[in-house]
Amino acid sequence: MSASSEPLPDWEEVLSAAARLQRILPDAVLVGGTAAAIHAEHRLSRDADHVLTDLRHRFEAVLGELEVVAGWQTARARKPVLILGSHGIETGVRQLIREKPLETMTLDHRGEALTIPTRAETLRIKAVLVLRRNATRDYLDFVAMATLIGDTSTGEALRPFDDFYPQPSGESALQQLQAQLASPLPYDLGDTELSEYRHLAPRWHDWQAVKAECMRLADATFNYVCEHGGSKAD
Repeated sequence: MSASSEPLPDWEEVLSAAARLQRILPDAVLVGGTAAAIHAEHRLSRDADHVLTDLRHRFEAVLGELEVVAGWQTARARKPVLILGSHGIETGVRQLIREKPLETMTLDHRGEALTIPTRAETLRIKAVLVLRRNATRDYLDFVAMATLIGDTSTGEALRPFDDFYPQPSGESALQQLQAQLASPLPYDLGDTELSEYRHLAPRWHDWQAVKAECMRLADATFNYVCEHGGSKAD
């Protein structure tokens, strides 16, 4: 959240829970809406999702490490996803869904290290969630991140999107993303009151404004990639 505003207690608890988990699992990366909210400061997030590159191979070991630590309670455990609670905060640990590692950065939260994706990586993560989950919050986070980094950096971040997220069908993930941004229709839009949603920044309270920005970003990204070409991930 904005450094100029008073921190919200539940927001601080979410970040503290994330830092506690990373103390136990130092290779975990905080992702999802919480990472987007840290960067864009556009809304509150009430849970902390993490990814590991090798959870499917050490699921039982990770579960065991967390269950012996005081304060952690397992809510759901279904390989390769763990959902736990710590001091009232839901915290997820999942398998990274792509082969290439995430680009990350480290923040300091009350003297503890907190690893999150870079801005460009957070944008890509929210982009793939637009494709796979198609929830209102994914569009909100995507447009907030794109607004934060600007059109050029957004286009540059998405150039290697097909390489990061190859589709089994062989279709272009980037073209699918552009199609959904050009005509955004999240599955839960009718159940989401934006003006009351998680301290959302006022500029995104009107879905028509969010939709217009999605459509503009679809065009801007298409034009950027056409001009500069796609790129391979390093």
